Amino acid sequence: MKINDKIFGFAVKREERIEELCATLYELEHERTGAKLCYLDRKDENMSFAISFATPPEDDTGVFHIIEHSVLCGSEKYPLRDPFAELLKGSLNTFLNAMTYEDRTVYPVSSRCERDFLNLVDVYLDAVLRPNFKKNSAIFRQEGWHYEYDGETLSRSGVVYNEMKGAYSSPEDLAAAELNRALYGEGTYAKDSGGDPAAIPTLTYSMLLAAHDRYYHPSNAQIFLDGSLDIEKLLSLIDSHIRTYDRREICAECIIESPRKVTRAVSYEIPEGEDPTDRARLVIGYCFSDYSRTEELVATTVLCDYLCSTNASVLKHALLEAGLCRDVAMYTNRSKLQTVFIEVRDAKAENFEKIESFIDEKIREIAEKGLDRENLAASLNYTEFKLRESDFGAMPSGVIFALSVFGIWRYGGAPETALRYEEELRSVREKINTDYFDRLLLDMTVNNPHRAAIYMLPDPTLSEKRAEAEAAELAEILKNLSREELDRIVADREALTLWQESEEDEEAKATIPKLSISDIPKDEPRLPVTEKSEDGATALFVKSPTGGISYVNLYFDASDLQAEELWQLALMSSLLGNLDTAKWDALTLQNKAKASLGALTVSTAVAARDGKTTPYLKLTASALDTNLDSLTEIVTELLLSSDYNNAKEIENTLSQAKSAFEDATLSSGHSVALNRVEASYTSRAAINEYLSGYEAYLKYKELCDTRELREALPSTLKCLAHRLLVKERLTVTVVGGTDDGLSSRLAAAFPGGEAAEHIEIQPFGVRRDFILAPTKVAYATAGAVVEGAEELMGTLKVARSILSYEYLWSTVRMAGGAYGAGFVPRRGGLVAFYSYRDPSPARTLGCFADSAEYLRSLGEADLTKFIIGAVGEADVLTTPRSAGAIAIAEYMNGITPGERSKNREAMLNSSGKDMVKIANLIDEAAKGAVCIVGNREHLASCENHIENVLKL
Repeated sequence: MKINDKIFGFAVKREERIEELCATLYELEHERTGAKLCYLDRKDENMSFAISFATPPEDDTGVFHIIEHSVLCGSEKYPLRDPFAELLKGSLNTFLNAMTYEDRTVYPVSSRCERDFLNLVDVYLDAVLRPNFKKNSAIFRQEGWHYEYDGETLSRSGVVYNEMKGAYSSPEDLAAAELNRALYGEGTYAKDSGGDPAAIPTLTYSMLLAAHDRYYHPSNAQIFLDGSLDIEKLLSLIDSHIRTYDRREICAECIIESPRKVTRAVSYEIPEGEDPTDRARLVIGYCFSDYSRTEELVATTVLCDYLCSTNASVLKHALLEAGLCRDVAMYTNRSKLQTVFIEVRDAKAENFEKIESFIDEKIREIAEKGLDRENLAASLNYTEFKLRESDFGAMPSGVIFALSVFGIWRYGGAPETALRYEEELRSVREKINTDYFDRLLLDMTVNNPHRAAIYMLPDPTLSEKRAEAEAAELAEILKNLSREELDRIVADREALTLWQESEEDEEAKATIPKLSISDIPKDEPRLPVTEKSEDGATALFVKSPTGGISYVNLYFDASDLQAEELWQLALMSSLLGNLDTAKWDALTLQNKAKASLGALTVSTAVAARDGKTTPYLKLTASALDTNLDSLTEIVTELLLSSDYNNAKEIENTLSQAKSAFEDATLSSGHSVALNRVEASYTSRAAINEYLSGYEAYLKYKELCDTRELREALPSTLKCLAHRLLVKERLTVTVVGGTDDGLSSRLAAAFPGGEAAEHIEIQPFGVRRDFILAPTKVAYATAGAVVEGAEELMGTLKVARSILSYEYLWSTVRMAGGAYGAGFVPRRGGLVAFYSYRDPSPARTLGCFADSAEYLRSLGEADLTKFIIGAVGEADVLTTPRSAGAIAIAEYMNGITPGERSKNREAMLNSSGKDMVKIANLIDEAAKGAVCIVGNREHLASCENHIENVLKL
C-alpha cells in the first residue's frame, strides 16, 4: 500500500511508521463519502475493527446512548430482533460491544478467525447505517423508555432508562455528571450523553430518528482497522456498505464555554440508618489542557500518581493526616479537553470550604517548595513501564488502540499521536530537574480559572424521598392523561410485548452469517508449569516470551486461619505497601518500587486443590530482568519489615475498605450477590465472603465504630505476619524468559517457621438474603451447587450461551427492562443466574426458574452456533503475561489438561438431549440460595423469596 493508491473507493493519504508498536499506520479517505479510515498494519492474529461517529449531545435525554443500543436491534440486511445477541451466541469474537462517549459513539469488534471477523464487520456496518429502529418504534420503547399502566398506577421502564437509574445511584457517576454541568455550563460537555433518568422520558421517537439521520452518515465516520488482516477484503466490504451515500457536510463541533469557577451542592444516597456525619464527599474538577498537548497529558498522569496514588503520596497524606477525610483520589478524564479531578471522601459537610482551601494551600506549598525530583522520577518511571508493557490482558490491544486513536482523531489530530509516546517521554524526562512540573501543577490547579467543586451531601432518606417524588410525578401525569392517551400507552405496551414474543422469521434468521464447527481452532495447550522445591518453599516457573520482564507472585498459605480471622488477612493485604518499614518510610518504599518495578501490589487469593481450599496472602510484582535484585530487596523489605504500629493508617484503611464495598454493591451488586449465593455451598466463596464480601464489610463497620477493637490491631497483625510470612508456607511463581535463580533468592530471604495446619472453611448453608442498599435498580441472583453439574461443565457452558444470549436476553433484558442478565456455571458444580440493573427482581427470579422448561423445549435443535459461542468464550485472548498467569492459576487449582480436554469435547458434542440434563440441574438450583441487592420497594416485591434482610 502506497500513498495515492486507490483501493475500493479509498485513497491512501498518509503513511506513518509507529516504532513503539513495530507497525505502519495508513490513513485513507473514501473519495465518494469522505469517510476516514485508519489502518494499523502490524503482526497480530487478532483482527480489530471499529467505527466511530461524532455525536455531540445537545441535552440530557441520552439520545445517542439509546441509538447505540437501538442500532443493534436489527437492520435492513439482518432483520432480526437482535443480531447483536445472535452474534454473541455463535461467534468466536474476542470483543463485541459499543460505547457512548461524551461526544462520539464507537462500535468495536475483534476476532482471530477471518471469516468470523468479516461477518462481524458486515453486521455492524449494516446495523449502524440502516437500522430497523427507523421503521419500528417498538425498538425505541424497549431500548429507551416507555410508560406502563397496570390499570391503577403508571410507571416507566426501558433498558437505557434502567441502566442510567443504576448509574445515578452510584456516587461516582452522579458526581461526574454534576461536575461536568458545573464546569461546562451550557456547552456540549455539560450534557450527559448517557442520559439523565429525569430527562430520558422527554425524548421522543421522532427526536431519535432525527439524531440518527443527522450524524450516522459515512461523511461523519472514522473507521479503524488493526492486525494481520487482508486489507483489500476489508476495504471492499466497507465500500459495499457506504458507496451509495453522497458526501455531506456535517457539523459535529463541540461547544466550549468560557472558563468558569462554580460551586454547587447535590445530595446523594447512603444506606438507611447510616450516620451521615462523616460521609460527605467533595469533588473538584479542573479543566486543563486539550487533546493536542500530548506532552502535558503524560505529565499530568505523572502528577496524579505523584500526588495521590497511595495513602503516603504527598497530597493525599496531608489530607489524611489533617483528619479532613478518610480517602482521596486524583485522576484525569480526556476528551477534547482534559479534566483533572480530586475526589475527597468521608468528610464532614461543614468542612467543605476548609478542605478546598487546604488543597489549594497544600498544592501551592508543594509547587513553591519544589516537587521532590527523585519521587517525581519514580512516578515517571512507573508511567513509562506501563506504556512500554502495553499489556491489556483479555482486552484486545487493537480495540484499545482504536479507542485511543478516536480520542485524538475525532478533533482533527493526527491518529498516530495517540500511539506514540517516545518523544513525550523523552521531553518530559528532560524537564524533571527544571521547574516544569512545579509550574504545570500550579497552572493545572490553583491558578486555573476553569474549575468547579461539587459538595456531595449524604442523605440516608434520599431514596425514600425520590421514590415518593417519582410516584407523585407519575400520579400527576396519570391524572392528566386523556382516555385516548392512556389507551395508546396500553396499546404501545401490548405491541411491544407482541413484537418481543413473536417468533423470528426463519428467513431473517438465515441472514445472520454463521460459522461451522470446522471454523473452531484447535485447543491451544497451556504453557507448561515447572515445579521445584526451593529451601523449603515451593517454586513454580512458566517460560513465556515476556520481552525481558519477569512477573512474580508470592503466595503465603493462610489455611490455618479460622473463618472469623480471615478479615485480618485482607486488612494486612491492604496495609502492606502503605506502612513504614525498617529501612524506609512508606513514601520512599513506594517510590523505590515505582523507580525499579512495573507492579507491586498485595492482595488475597483463594485456590482449591486436592479437596482443600486455601486462602493466601498474595504479593504481585513485575520488573525488567535487569532489575530483579531490586525486586528481591523491595519485596522482602515490604513483607518482613513493615511496622504495623500506625493507628492512623489502620483507621484510614478500614474506612476505605468499608466505603469501597458500599460503592461496589451499588455499581456491581450482581457480583457481590453471586458470591454470597455460592457461599451457601462452597468453601471458596465462603472464604471470599470473609475476605472481601459482606461478612468482611460487617467486620470493617464494627472496627470503624469501635476504637478499643482497633487499638488491638497492631499486635494482632504483627503476630499474624510472624506466623504467616515463612518459607514453609511460601509458593513463588515466576512467568518470564528465565527464572535465573530469582525464586531461590526470594525463598532464601524468608525465615523458617511452621507450615499451616489446614482448616477447611465451611459453606454457610442455603441462605436467601436481601441486601438493602440505596439503589434505584436491583441485582437478583439465585443458584445452587448441584450434584452432577461438575461432570457436565462443558455442556453447561453451551447452556450458558443459550440461556444468557437467548432466553434471559429476551425475557429479562428485552421484556423485563434489565440492563443485563446471565447464566453462570462454575467449576465445583455451581449453577447460578444473575440480573444487572434490574427494575423487577421478583419477576426475574421467576424467569430464572422457568429457564429449565425453555431448555427442555429445544428438542433436537441445532446447537452449532451456541457451541461456537461457548468455545469462543472459553478460548480467551492472552498476552505472554496472562498466558503464564492462567497456567499458574490452573496448576494451583488442580485443573489438568485432561479436564480441559474433557470439557472442550463435551462442548463440541452438545445436543438438545444434553440440555434436558441441564434443565434437571436447573430445577434443583431453583430451590437453592437467593441473594438480591435492592431498595425497600424491591424488598416488598420479593418477600416470598427472602428469609434474611441485611443492610449496608
